[in-house]
Amino acid sequence: MNNAMKQLCLSCTIPSGFTNAESEVYSNVAMTELFALTDECSKVLDVFRSQKEAVCRKKCPLSLLSTLPCFYKHPSQPWLFDFFPLFDEQNGYIGAFFHARPFLFLSPLEYVEGKSPHKMTLRQTDKRFNQRECEIIFFTLQRLSKKEVARKLNLSYRTIENKLQSIYEKAGVQNGQQFTDYFCTSGMNQYLPPELLPSGRHVISV
Repeated sequence: MNNAMKQLCLSCTIPSGFTNAESEVYSNVAMTELFALTDECSKVLDVFRSQKEAVCRKKCPLSLLSTLPCFYKHPSQPWLFDFFPLFDEQNGYIGAFFHARPFLFLSPLEYVEGKSPHKMTLRQTDKRFNQRECEIIFFTLQRLSKKEVARKLNLSYRTIENKLQSIYEKAGVQNGQQFTDYFCTSGMNQYLPPELLPSGRHVISV
């Protein structure tokens, strides 16, 4: 790894680093904070090492999605890790540059409506709603019908109706548009109930 690459990595303000052909890891201050304050980051590196053969064979970047717990200046949220393999003039693998950033979400409908990608957080902003109500709010904001929400949560249609009525009363809204406006204004549209998250780290491209 040449000095220019090392300097590029160390001068980046986003969490970044590189690993050489012997899997030794070097990281800048921001990435070192991630590594030091959560065990999840080291597990992300383990996944990359397990995928290194495929990455080298395909000569393609590897992207991993992982949910990091709350630490330092960041709330608990999904993070995206991108690994870019590096090769010498003889096509020999010499290492990989990698960086991390909070994963940004954008649905097709939000894109059509001209909205910008946004972070999701696992920190609940409105404590008036219990866990089950938050799950129903989440799915309803994703435009699922009551029947679809009931299927997702393994509850009856009538139970979803009753709980939605309770949510409407707590929020002081009368219809679906007011429901959406209220929870977007309060920031609850960016809340991802932790109970709904898949476990572990997920390779999303290689």
